[in-house]
Amino acid sequence: MIKLIIADDEPLVQIGLRSMIDWEELGIEICGTASNGDAAYELIREHRPEIVITDIQMPCSSGLELGKRCMDEFGQLPVFIILTSYEDFQYAREALSFRAVDYLVKIDLSPESLTASVKNAIEQVKQIRQQDPDFRNSDQSILLLQERFYIKLLNNLFENREQFQIQTEEFGISLDAEGYAAATIRFIPNSPDVRQDTTPLKSYYRTLQMFQELISRYITCHVVALDTHYFAAIFLLPEEHADDWKDYIRDALQNTCQMLYNYYNVRFFTAIGSLVRDPLEISSSYSDSRQIREYLSDEKEIIFCDELPDTSTLRNVFSMSLFRDDISRAFQELDGKSLSSTLEAITSLLSQDHVLFSQALDAASSILHFSITLLPDGLDIVSDIFQDEPDTYCSLYRLKTVSSVVAWLNKLGRGLTGAFEEKKKGQQNSLVALCCQYIREHIHERIFLQDIADTFSVSPNYLSQLFKKYMNVGISEYIAGQKVTESKKLLKETNLKIYEISDRLGFESAFYFSKVFKKNTGMSPKDYRNQAGI
Repeated sequence: MIKLIIADDEPLVQIGLRSMIDWEELGIEICGTASNGDAAYELIREHRPEIVITDIQMPCSSGLELGKRCMDEFGQLPVFIILTSYEDFQYAREALSFRAVDYLVKIDLSPESLTASVKNAIEQVKQIRQQDPDFRNSDQSILLLQERFYIKLLNNLFENREQFQIQTEEFGISLDAEGYAAATIRFIPNSPDVRQDTTPLKSYYRTLQMFQELISRYITCHVVALDTHYFAAIFLLPEEHADDWKDYIRDALQNTCQMLYNYYNVRFFTAIGSLVRDPLEISSSYSDSRQIREYLSDEKEIIFCDELPDTSTLRNVFSMSLFRDDISRAFQELDGKSLSSTLEAITSLLSQDHVLFSQALDAASSILHFSITLLPDGLDIVSDIFQDEPDTYCSLYRLKTVSSVVAWLNKLGRGLTGAFEEKKKGQQNSLVALCCQYIREHIHERIFLQDIADTFSVSPNYLSQLFKKYMNVGISEYIAGQKVTESKKLLKETNLKIYEISDRLGFESAFYFSKVFKKNTGMSPKDYRNQAGI
């Protein structure tokens, strides 16, 4: 959905715009309304919409001032549709100067004219995103980071609760619920002319999307792609279903799976882990679900771990959390040496006599899932490593012995180590770009290196060195420079006092703000304002 904000100081105009056309049909989500320019700016900073419809004359700051401020701070997005009661060419010319897509007179506004204007805005948004790789990369990076978040949650890879909380806030992820349960789901086409080991990738993701859309009608759920055999689901349980949670999940699954079977002739086999109350314990439920999936059958398409006759062996499984820090660092920093060392330790443990085949397969599956989901183009990388196999990396699922799984893991490790070096530069550039974006979006707060590092799951030392390498300036100096740039705008465009600007930009004191400002500009904030003639 494309996000849109409405800014107008007349409540009837706000209501009229909301009800005049079918926004959902156009793929638009109205994420907020504001009655003045300053409130609209705060909504734009919070929601980062693609389109803003604004009145030209509003309290605090005008629609034109709002548009210019957004163009200076955020670049090409959002695009603006300008409303006014005045047919004034000068206003229109000013509006067009900051890429407003249309200029509409309120008295002439109709559903047809508004729809046409919004469609033009949508097209302009699409062109901006297609032509500017920064937008494409930013969108893709955020989606990738969200998927990485869920993979880490399922596999207990967060370093601490603080890192988990920071990432939920930064990536816009809500996990508020009374309880949680994780599931491992196998998807099998029922058509006789489609081999399940060679299911087309597009078909797999299309089915995944349909499953997510349908099951969300019955229960709050997030689906995570694992590979072409399995995906995972995280169910969020409301308070009213805390007691009958199994029936609640079972009904949602049965309704969803029956519809997909009726229309697309596909089947789903679902193993659900235990109920947990803390989102950081979802990994425990997921571990349970992976271990009981071997009990699934044509007669038992949905099973819960506590319905099995003997659950005493549950949790007696190889745990990736033992290698959490090493695995996370290796994939995030594309460190081939660290990965090789970690995989060597894992395969050494798997080669011991007491290890069961199911445990070895589970460990290899986890590392495969990390490789596919935590790496850019991970699926292509892994497929290339096993290109000599008729079913590529899915060859893992036809192995029968622990030793063959260990050999498969060794081959994966050698291939990943080679791929890391090729991908390293592009990944590092992407991380630095995301870091700069984070700083821009938090410019009015106190920014700490540790918070940025936690957001992107890297060590502060690594991030600091990487930033200096690609930006030719330390991250602290960059943050100070960005804050000084923002303070110049506030000094020129507002009547805020020096200490108010210092507070708004997150400086620890007005004295320190003045010190940083003078270091960057050669003059005090007061002298700068006087020179600007304010």
